[in-house]
Amino acid sequence: MAAATGERAPAFTSEELDKLVEGVLPQYALLYGPPDQQVSAHQKIDIWRAIAKDVRALGVHKRRGTHCRKRWEDICRGSRKTAKALLGMASQRRRGASRQLTPLMSRILAVAYPDLDGRVRTSQQTQGGEYQHIPLY
Repeated sequence: MAAATGERAPAFTSEELDKLVEGVLPQYALLYGPPDQQVSAHQKIDIWRAIAKDVRALGVHKRRGTHCRKRWEDICRGSRKTAKALLGMASQRRRGASRQLTPLMSRILAVAYPDLDGRVRTSQQTQGGEYQHIPLY
């Protein structure tokens, strides 16, 4: 965790990211689903605290629920941005920086953006790419 001197918190390790995704995916409907499936703001805070506790159990860094929530939102934003870039590259046949979906991004897209995930998978298959759909559990 960041010191009081204004230093940044250390980056999440791959193990922490895996634990974060494993914690959020089963709770996704409660946190971000339709309003009739969501829980109160206080219950959401409790869910994020429980996820942070699991991430802290790895013993790498101390993480709070707010850190985990912000990192999850960053991962989702990055996954969506990469998927949209892949769709744009597929439709326009542009050459540029090579972007690929990581298995972690694939898992997130399957839950958070299922319509986008299906389109990316289809465009990758039509181009002969090696996109593999990663099962959620």
